[in-house]
Amino acid sequence: MSMRHLVSALILCWSSAVLAQGPRPRIFDRCEVTFTPVILSQPYNPMSPDDYVQSFTTTANRHFTAGDNEESRGLIYSAVLLKHGNYRLPTELYVLDAGGSSGDVLYDRPGPVIGPELGNHGEIEARFDLGQTVNPVVMAIRIPAGTEIDPGTFQAELDVKYACNHDDERTTRGMNNRGFVIHLPVSTAVQASLVGAEPDFGEIGMLSDIDVAGAPPSTTRRDHYMRVASTGPYEVMVVSQNSWRMTATGAPTGNTAERIAYRYELLGQELDSGRPNFTPVICKASGVSGENIRLTATLTEGGMGKVPSPVYRDIVTITLTPLAANQGDAQRCD
Repeated sequence: MSMRHLVSALILCWSSAVLAQGPRPRIFDRCEVTFTPVILSQPYNPMSPDDYVQSFTTTANRHFTAGDNEESRGLIYSAVLLKHGNYRLPTELYVLDAGGSSGDVLYDRPGPVIGPELGNHGEIEARFDLGQTVNPVVMAIRIPAGTEIDPGTFQAELDVKYACNHDDERTTRGMNNRGFVIHLPVSTAVQASLVGAEPDFGEIGMLSDIDVAGAPPSTTRRDHYMRVASTGPYEVMVVSQNSWRMTATGAPTGNTAERIAYRYELLGQELDSGRPNFTPVICKASGVSGENIRLTATLTEGGMGKVPSPVYRDIVTITLTPLAANQGDAQRCD
């Protein structure tokens, strides 16, 4: 007997953002920095062996009061983007090009110190030049391979911390909670593999049906496992090419002398030639680390009197299909 696994997968992804600094503000200037939200289209696949890396452009916006003139907009203004609040996700954020600077400016987490008045690690600085109210910044996000993120639309929220250095040497600080947001798709991903050898009953040509009925499990039963890793729910379906019979050539045949029956058990269902149809089962997410699903083949007929052949076999095809995240009827399948 042999088995194939057909696995569908879907994926999804996400990103992060920017900051700024510039000339010195005056005492009556409003001190606030916001960022344009980022929406990424490239999906993140938690099952991929490669890191997820996605670049994007976002804009830091320097706010000012309605009475400001062009001259008063040119102040020393700094803004920093704090690390994501969910520290269990080992993401890294890079500045590729800030304020028109040339060359790569890559800041690994935790990143550089941003000066004595800010002094926080894991922050990135962008600068507003004289008269600037917007500052486009090219950035990139990296998610290490294997990081578990729930499927669907992931929203990364980062706090923006900013400081304004006034002409009278006074410094105004502020915090824009969740002031920078990155949206990215994370699709359900499924991987499956057979654990151990395919079931083989060995030489059964001298066993009658009565012999098989009285034989111990070591003769008639073969257990193996399917290892399934998934980030979301998935559907399991199984079919037998020969309706749960091994045949002399492996191909379907109507000659009973060339067929040997067996029973197959999967996820609480028993299948044989009299009950060949499997009812699809929806399983809960098993996680990136995965879990084993037991597969059991039990011989129910002997080979005595059958057409001799060294290749009696059946082809069992198990199909795993990822599903949308909200599946109320999903069950544990370990």
